[in-house]
Amino acid sequence: MARKRLNLDLSEEAYGLLQSLAEESDKNMSEILRTGLSLYEVARKAQKEGRSLGVVSGSKVEREILLPR
Repeated sequence: MARKRLNLDLSEEAYGLLQSLAEESDKNMSEILRTGLSLYEVARKAQKEGRSLGVVSGSKVEREILLPR
């Protein structure tokens, strides 16, 4: 699969968060963004089906992830 290059402007805060996530997970920033895009796709599909994405601990939903409509 061919790759495309993207030029991205981020706030200092967003850039810092991206950098921290990359360092914590031993990944590069591009990998973090690709993973985020995949998670966004899962959440959008769930939303279209009337479901939601959440963080679950045991049988308890700790946090529901809501996307803007």
